[in-house]
Amino acid sequence: MEEPEISKGDEMKRMLTGAAITATMVFSLPSQAEEQSQDPMQTLNLFSAVAGCYVDTPAWDVATPGQCEAISNASQTTAVFSVLGIDQSSGRYAIQYLDNTCASIFYTVNEGLVCTRTIRAYQFVSQRVQITDTVTGQSYIQSATAHYEKNL
Repeated sequence: MEEPEISKGDEMKRMLTGAAITATMVFSLPSQAEEQSQDPMQTLNLFSAVAGCYVDTPAWDVATPGQCEAISNASQTTAVFSVLGIDQSSGRYAIQYLDNTCASIFYTVNEGLVCTRTIRAYQFVSQRVQITDTVTGQSYIQSATAHYEKNL
């Protein structure tokens, strides 16, 4: 069986179509590579953020999501509130502690923006925080609750 002849015009169309497909594939590869190489913290979104806290004691304290508690000898100590789950150093997220209840607010490299409050023995202290994604404009409010008890 004989193969049909292909005109030079059809051959040129096939070559140009093939070249266009190849170019599309080649130029789309860098964007896929960029997506794959992003910092994992940057791929988290606003709803990855959660309010956390720890009650400061002589031991090494680490913030936990939603609530925290401690027992120590002092009649009062400091509750430290923070936001977990997002990269605050990127500048993408605005953190605002609400209700004017923080004794101090400051930024640390390890914890981000924190709010400190005095907590007395047998007391529960809650703190609300508003987290805003400055790129999308979305925001929401989270809270964490600290509880402290004194050794008898």
